Amino acid sequence: MRLLLFLLCLQPALLAAAAPRVVASIAPLQEIAGALMAGIGEPQLIIENHKSAHHFAFKPSHMRRLQRADLVIWIDRHFEAGFNRVAEILPETTRGLELMPALGLDDHDGHIWYSPRLLQQSIAILAQTLEELDPENRSRYRQNANALTQAVADWRERIRNDWRNSGLRLLTDHAFLAHFAAVFERFEIASIQDHHAAHSGLKDLNRIEAWLRQKPAACLLTLEPMPSPLVARLANKHRLDIIDITAVTGAKLESSAIIQRLEQLEIVLKACQPKT
Repeated sequence: MRLLLFLLCLQPALLAAAAPRVVASIAPLQEIAGALMAGIGEPQLIIENHKSAHHFAFKPSHMRRLQRADLVIWIDRHFEAGFNRVAEILPETTRGLELMPALGLDDHDGHIWYSPRLLQQSIAILAQTLEELDPENRSRYRQNANALTQAVADWRERIRNDWRNSGLRLLTDHAFLAHFAAVFERFEIASIQDHHAAHSGLKDLNRIEAWLRQKPAACLLTLEPMPSPLVARLANKHRLDIIDITAVTGAKLESSAIIQRLEQLEIVLKACQPKT
């Protein structure tokens, strides 16, 4: 009897040990992997959620985590600071998945999770990779992938239905909603910077101010807890509310973490509607 109880207590640990050791560069990728691995294992994270992926420095502990992984996932070698040579330093036993090339993309906006199409493609790519690494849990990965893909589709339909007859003008500190705008064309979105590492010159600032004078926007959106001085000055001059999307509350607790991230944007869009 004691032996039976011991084996029952040991079973969860054995299952966890058998799960692939997955490491993600940033929180959204960890959230996608975590939803796919629900009931199987927990992916680890390199760049913590409150830190910028664009200004990140590896520590020895991060390198050890990469070396021990079965699968490492990142956006691309230009998006996450320090990841430009990750594929070269991974051991032969570790599989690397660089998502932008896998999606056939070559641009500056690595925020692929804000595009329903790209997010669903990423889910399919990652689920297939996990199945190849862990064929014993193939059915679970597929079940989780189907549920997550449907949740993304539901979110896409809500956005389309809620904004069917009206648009919204938004300003962002850098172009992290380019993929979103390509899908939902009714939104007018301008960015102060093309990408996070860019520095806006006087010509760019004049362009943005002319855009704001043409038709005011209500909000200036960011993914950073502290806006840059340029962003703060521009928002103050044009009376724009600065909103850090990642700090917004109100997403459904029963949703997976990556869907909650999409719901945060959904909440912000409604909050930024022009006051009538």
